[in-house]
Amino acid sequence: MSIETKFVGVQMKKLGRNVYFFGVGGVSMSGLAVMMKERGYAVGGFDEVENDAVKILQQEGICVDFCLNEEHISEADCVICSSAIKDDNPCKRFAVSCGKKILTRGELLGMVSDEHEKVIAVAGSHGKTTTTALIFQILQEAGVNPTLHLGGFRVENGKNFHLGGKEFFVTEACEYCDNFLHLHPYVSVVTNVEKEHMDYFKTFSNQLKSFEKFKKQSDFVVEGFEGVVAKRVRHDKNGGLMFSLWAGKEKIMNVHMKICEEVNTQNCIYAYLVAKKLGIEDCVIKSAFENFKGVKTRFEKVECPHFDTVICDYAHHPTELAKAIETAKKIYKKKTLVTIFQPHTFSRTKNLLDDFVSVFKQLEMPLFFKTYSAREKPEDGVDAEKLSKIIKKNNKNAQYFENFASLFDFLQKLNRKNIVLLFLGAGDLPNILHKNNFLE
Repeated sequence: MSIETKFVGVQMKKLGRNVYFFGVGGVSMSGLAVMMKERGYAVGGFDEVENDAVKILQQEGICVDFCLNEEHISEADCVICSSAIKDDNPCKRFAVSCGKKILTRGELLGMVSDEHEKVIAVAGSHGKTTTTALIFQILQEAGVNPTLHLGGFRVENGKNFHLGGKEFFVTEACEYCDNFLHLHPYVSVVTNVEKEHMDYFKTFSNQLKSFEKFKKQSDFVVEGFEGVVAKRVRHDKNGGLMFSLWAGKEKIMNVHMKICEEVNTQNCIYAYLVAKKLGIEDCVIKSAFENFKGVKTRFEKVECPHFDTVICDYAHHPTELAKAIETAKKIYKKKTLVTIFQPHTFSRTKNLLDDFVSVFKQLEMPLFFKTYSAREKPEDGVDAEKLSKIIKKNNKNAQYFENFASLFDFLQKLNRKNIVLLFLGAGDLPNILHKNNFLE
């Protein structure tokens, strides 16, 4: 496809023909890289580790460097930087020294989304990924072939993107570094707002102001449930979620889903309200809900050769953690719950320390794995080992593990049939488990 394709507007033509991504293995960055390649750009990128996103990029014919490649950076007309790439990164320093045009991930996402007639953007502290995927599923079943940019990997095909048509662009809208202010949604969703990303916002007041700016940039805003509620929420024998949607005294539909967490009733309501604003019939929405297979690491039951019941969940904020733990207790009442939490960033653990302690101090066996630092350094906050020691003051079963080998040795001593392992966090622990053949 030529760079002169109808998808490419004036702003994107200014990028040149060769685009290089720093932090290309990030779930959002990798999706954007594929979209740029589809538009006719020569695309490459750098990342420090090989993960599922990198494997998808390689399958799509995109070259990924794992160390500084001055030649590839020199050839680029434009460089795209993830928020995790700091100014002292060698790749970024070299790009600056070469005078390269540098855009943030948020700026590029805004430009790509502007190529579509209607942008549907999902913001909020929790539930963004699943709500985004649900909206996409509804639009797909409505036959409009939307384009998708997702902050996770769909269980259905393992991908975090869909290259669809020009009418609808469905995306997550991340508030970190005000990235979502580059979007101009036709319909926006704000699922909820809690104290988060204080390393950037500094105060909750600043965070709320950014969300208000985001809403003002939208033609229509879905915020709150607008009188729609979920009733008779329960699980089937396999953990599948069952409920009814009601508007006042009128029942809209009965729903029987493949996914488990009760919080998904809220995500479904948001998706339903968006769909109704777009004129989609209830029968299509119901079908989409019931065909939805979910997003990976969102309370995902995974195969493990060592234990009968293992769940991976992306929860990394205390509110999300509490909901995942509550769901596990409801579904697996007769088993002992063992949680293994990998904190995501040192600053989040520090800023929400009391809430983290509240979640874990009463659990039967709370285990902690080395913090996923992402863009940070230990001095930026509190690490997993310190969190574990704080929990241990009230719960002698709390333990910290620095690496997979020590964690595996401990888990091997547990009764595999009577245990539910719940791996929690937004870090690299699931990848570590797969690489060591703990998960299939």
